[in-house]
Amino acid sequence: MVIKKSASLKEQAYKAILDAIVTKQVQRGQIYSEQWFADSFQISRTPVREALLQLRTEGLIEVRPNRGVVVRDLTEEDARNLMQMRSAIESYCAAYMAEHFREPEAKASIERIRASLERCHENFNQTDEMFIHEEIIRFSHNPLFIQQFDNLRTKIEVFWWDVIQTNNRREDVYREHKYIIDSIAVGDPYEARRASMTHSRVTLEKIHEGCFPKKN
Repeated sequence: MVIKKSASLKEQAYKAILDAIVTKQVQRGQIYSEQWFADSFQISRTPVREALLQLRTEGLIEVRPNRGVVVRDLTEEDARNLMQMRSAIESYCAAYMAEHFREPEAKASIERIRASLERCHENFNQTDEMFIHEEIIRFSHNPLFIQQFDNLRTKIEVFWWDVIQTNNRREDVYREHKYIIDSIAVGDPYEARRASMTHSRVTLEKIHEGCFPKKN
């Protein structure tokens, strides 16, 4: 993969490495050097080193002294903790948006979510799927919620790929998202909260099925 040198090289290196981890182009358990990433993305080692430091802070990789880095295996406990935290934040924000559904800002946000939802339905992609969650949370204008979600989403994306690929979740995800935004759009905070929590619960169940299948 060759990345374009138009914005921050560190940000581009981070995105490229994260995409490689999510799509399993970088394999768990295999040790990679900074030079390997630099050669693969045709970029200098400094932005690669900065990107790897961020991924280490986020808990996605481990550094093996004098050897390199390895992608960390995320556990069932990681999945449960991540989804419980996301559910707590997002369900509150969905209810909050529903309480303000008549405001111009809420109406505009709802329309953006609907557009993203339809694009996602026509051609399922990670960008639009995550935008739906981000838009609901950002409407709260609560910097702590926004920061926490930004911290969570990196690890959630790793699980997301496995769930979508192994559980045929696309149609269900569309329907669940649509019900959340429909509940917000009619100003029903109770149902918006409940729909958001149900979506998170089902997603966690599918994560367990796709990433941690039970052995007979």
